[in-house]
Amino acid sequence: MEAREATATGESCMRVDAIAKVTGRARYTDDYVMAGMCYAKYVRSPIAHGYAVSINDEQARSLPGVLAIFTWEDVPDIPFATAGHAWTLDENKRDTADRALLTRHVRHHGDAVAIVVARDELTAEKAAQLVSIEWQELPVITTPEAALTEDAAPIHNGGNLLKQSTMSTGNVQQTIDAADYQVQGHYQTPVIQHCHMESVTSLAWMEDDSRITIVSSTQIPHIVRRVVGQALDIPWSCVRVIKPFVGGGFGNKQDVLEEPMAAFR
Repeated sequence: MEAREATATGESCMRVDAIAKVTGRARYTDDYVMAGMCYAKYVRSPIAHGYAVSINDEQARSLPGVLAIFTWEDVPDIPFATAGHAWTLDENKRDTADRALLTRHVRHHGDAVAIVVARDELTAEKAAQLVSIEWQELPVITTPEAALTEDAAPIHNGGNLLKQSTMSTGNVQQTIDAADYQVQGHYQTPVIQHCHMESVTSLAWMEDDSRITIVSSTQIPHIVRRVVGQALDIPWSCVRVIKPFVGGGFGNKQDVLEEPMAAFR
């Protein structure tokens, strides 16, 4: 075989998107603006676990510029999975469908209970702060061990134990007993969150042919298309997803979080 001289190794290559980024011509999701565009802001839970007993949005609705307010009662009650994994026909291998567009049963601080739609972003933000909610607080569960106790409040429908499997090989206890040294302890690692410059955001509109177009700061446009169809109970073929430049993600934008709500109505 004839030897060939390498032409790429050790050489600095121009990024195909470098000029667009350094000149500001690269368009990110927040750069997409449409005539008559509305803005939405969530009303989020101030408690970590509990139920919304009642909601009062009269003051928020009276604010000039507010177009609509939706609660858990106004959206499809269809749980969907958020993880960015491929779809499978094997139900035992699917991601857990444990999220709703909006929820009455909040399971963490900041869970979305309602959403305000307004003509501008500041009005939507102010109106969301004016929504008043009465809460029934439940015990906060912070560890898997606490979630599995007999008297633990259920976090998910069907109980707190999702699945259980057992496997074994060899005689583990015999090996431990025969060891020269034994070390026992409890170890844990801190929660780590990706810190990308661009936050999670999305924009959606209805086309003339009744199809939905979504612009999203996502790393998984094809999975967004499928999950939006599942969450809204519409054919996947009616959803188109545009993935512009993404301002960092590191895997954190491999979840489908805001797109189904943006596409609602």
